[in-house]
Amino acid sequence: MELLVVTDKCIDYDGSAIQSHWAYRNFGILGNSLVVFRGKCDVKVEEMIDIEDLRAKKEIRSDDMVHYIIEVFDFPNVLLASTLQKLFIAKLCEVLGGYGIKTVRKGDDIYVNGKKLSISIATVSPVSIKIHIGINVEAKGIPKGIDAIGLKEIGINDVDGFMDRTGKALVEEFKKVKKDSLKVRWAS
Repeated sequence: MELLVVTDKCIDYDGSAIQSHWAYRNFGILGNSLVVFRGKCDVKVEEMIDIEDLRAKKEIRSDDMVHYIIEVFDFPNVLLASTLQKLFIAKLCEVLGGYGIKTVRKGDDIYVNGKKLSISIATVSPVSIKIHIGINVEAKGIPKGIDAIGLKEIGINDVDGFMDRTGKALVEEFKKVKKDSLKVRWAS
């Protein structure tokens, strides 16, 4: 899995990056990839993947987030997509623990002090698994009724360092899973 951490510019997330080959179209990264970037989040209705959110007419937005766009071409399967999503969320909780932050994972969401830190979605295209994870930098521009928190409120001010550290941790986790899957034989 190739990692790209974009720190020289902001990229806003509108939901369209969940389409297949986004990393290839935008950055020339062909194959399994993780692109980490920072920018606003405002998911357009036509880009919403979660039908439950769509039916409830939920707004998905934030003024400043760290975004993780993951694409895996190995075996496009919704169950595997959801499993990888939760693995990556658990790994992010582990990394946050290394900062001294106590987190609670509820499904595919991260909470700190009872407040929502992240958003996430996993889906498939005909050719790949796609996952988006967003972590609030500051809890600003969040839809009403959501009790949110951001990295700066929990004491993480070096956002570029956080992006690099978490990006590397997620890629390492994926590589370990991939290696472990390749070193076993069939049971007879």
